Amino acid sequence: MATIIHDLDGYPTRRALDLREFLASPDAIGAWVAERDGQVVGHVALHRHSTPEVLAIASQALIRPVDQLGVVARLLVSPEARREKIGRTLLNAASGQATSRGLWPILDVVTTFEAAVNLYESCGWVRVGQVTFRFHDGGSVEEFVYVGPQEAPSRSPSAFHE
Repeated sequence: MATIIHDLDGYPTRRALDLREFLASPDAIGAWVAERDGQVVGHVALHRHSTPEVLAIASQALIRPVDQLGVVARLLVSPEARREKIGRTLLNAASGQATSRGLWPILDVVTTFEAAVNLYESCGWVRVGQVTFRFHDGGSVEEFVYVGPQEAPSRSPSAFHE
């Protein structure tokens, strides 16, 4: 699924050498998948860390220390399962888990990923800044920083697995 999404959407922006490692990051607090007919059609994770710039912008906007932030990351939905509210449900699952742990959900997204930006904003996420990531090879990418809504949804449907 991740390979197809990368080829179609360009996410992740820098294709990881090992996509399983990208999805199952060792710093993840938790991860959730959506299944349909026994196939994984979506994924999201909750992390404690992002880049220092992202964390600083969110921390300043929320007037909260970095250790009170939960980073929603690696939200992917298979192209054939889009427009079925899977992305929204996964986003809500990760946000709800952050909230239940006393963390404020935040995220960052590439500025040109319009569908993702529209999803976040339609779910009440607030854009609080922008960062530029510069890669060792001279490339760069612009990302928006978002903070989650004050009241994140609490429970995810049973079709989603932690």
